[in-house]
Amino acid sequence: MHGKGVPLLRRGEGRKGVGANAAPAARSARGASLQQRALSPKPWLAFAVLAALVDVWGNRYNLNPDGISYVEMAQHALVDGPGELINGLWSPGYPSLLMWPLRLAGSAWDVAIPALHAVNLLLYLMALGIFLQLLRAVVRPDRPMLAPALAQHVEAFGAAAFASIALVSIGLGLLTPDVAVMLAVVATAACCVQLERTAHAWSWAVALGVVLGGGYWVKGILLPLNALLLVLLLVVPPRVDRARKKIGVAALLFVVMSLPLVGLVSAKVGRPTVGDVGRLNYAWAIDHVTPFVGWLGDSTGRFGTPVHPPRVLQQQPLTLEFATPVRATYPLWYDPSYWYAGLKARIDIGGQWRALRQGLADLARVVFGQVVLAASVIALWLATAPQPGSRPDRRMPSVLAAWSLAAAMVLALVHVESRYLAGFIATGVIAIWAWLSTRRPRRALRWVLPAAVVALALSLVRDLDRNTGGFDPGYRPDYLLDAAQLRGAGLHSGDHVGTVGDAFEQYAAFVAGTPITAQVMDSVQYWQLSPGGRLELQRHLAATGVKALLANNVAAGMQVEGWRVIVHADSSNLGVLMLRAP
Repeated sequence: MHGKGVPLLRRGEGRKGVGANAAPAARSARGASLQQRALSPKPWLAFAVLAALVDVWGNRYNLNPDGISYVEMAQHALVDGPGELINGLWSPGYPSLLMWPLRLAGSAWDVAIPALHAVNLLLYLMALGIFLQLLRAVVRPDRPMLAPALAQHVEAFGAAAFASIALVSIGLGLLTPDVAVMLAVVATAACCVQLERTAHAWSWAVALGVVLGGGYWVKGILLPLNALLLVLLLVVPPRVDRARKKIGVAALLFVVMSLPLVGLVSAKVGRPTVGDVGRLNYAWAIDHVTPFVGWLGDSTGRFGTPVHPPRVLQQQPLTLEFATPVRATYPLWYDPSYWYAGLKARIDIGGQWRALRQGLADLARVVFGQVVLAASVIALWLATAPQPGSRPDRRMPSVLAAWSLAAAMVLALVHVESRYLAGFIATGVIAIWAWLSTRRPRRALRWVLPAAVVALALSLVRDLDRNTGGFDPGYRPDYLLDAAQLRGAGLHSGDHVGTVGDAFEQYAAFVAGTPITAQVMDSVQYWQLSPGGRLELQRHLAATGVKALLANNVAAGMQVEGWRVIVHADSSNLGVLMLRAP
């Protein structure tokens, strides 16, 4: 019977003789030996927390383009209400969390930006706790002969594995919802496992539906992926009474949780939609529509007609203006749904095939990025052996493994980054750990497991040393210093600026409160203009209200045309040109 924990008897063994049988006694001795060599969990839990603290501290001033959009959504919501959290591309869950440090720190960015990163740290710690509980849950305590070392090393291995997955695949220096997505995925896995192993299955069915619906509020891609999990659960239901009815309850709550956001996003965008993340990413990655910076359409009209294109000030070099109606440091990236309104993505078999090949290559790179974890899993498999007569009596680990693989393939159809897959890597580890717990330990397991934990830790330390900086308490990033220089040049909060070339990483404009409302799309063409041509373009920009131009890596000789060059420690620079009002 499932869940009773009655070990299978070998042929010829009577019930009275099981406890005294020599073979079980030998296996018990082996289990005791492995238990004596168990790694203490406390140092490894402390390591997982310390590694996160190091990552957060060293990257406390990191900014990224997506993060600017999320932060500004939170800013607008604090001023104008929660309706500002609704966006066609960006989900509301993460910026709603960012509102709290912003409420406390305001726009004192040298304090507020590190405080924003603390949100990622809290999400990481919550996900770590759930992950460790899951590892304990999937190891069968009623079968101590199968894998005693797994049960004894669960915290040590789990802490090292989780820290490696989260900090290498995502990192806490990105102001994006990826750690929150990882938390949502791990919490979903916990609900599935608990649904099958406890007597309170109805309450876990309710929890599963709420977590699945909440995931959609965190990131739009979780809507189809969570729906896929529900389908898998209906096809392969957990081994509990009235399993499909319980999954039906979870599905109902998932729909109830999701429908309000569908309605809000549809009202914001102006048409029925669950969000534009899939449509836009498909158009950018497969249809090769000009990505990220607004859509001007094309002569064929194959992908529709732009409804809200940026305004063209000049064709050569292409210069766009987008001061209204979107309020943001970089409006084109704050609300892509608005600037790409009218776009109709088209299925392109050839483009889809190319995207899939690229996606599979990217998946291989993700696996290579976790090569130590992959090698550890293989070593653990080699250090265990099949247990005769032992069969998994729980379906959820297999369902979670199938869900993780399916999620990876769905992402591979369009675009893959390691940070998107971190939660699914974690659930894959849960499934593998459950499978290993049904196997018999070989003698080598007593040193393979500690070796795997140490290897994961050393690999993470190397990665943190390579990719983390800014440990000096007095460190200030270039963009904070540049923002002070912008104010010194005469710019005030609310003044409009333009950029020559890429505008995504003009973080000084964000800190200074000077929105980018115009952009010369090709910096090379701009610098190739004659001095008179540049002056004429500058007049066009000034006529739209642009007070200054920003450009990266301006030649020193351009100072004769009025460019002020702010040199950085790495020899790069930011150029600032104040424009004369017409």
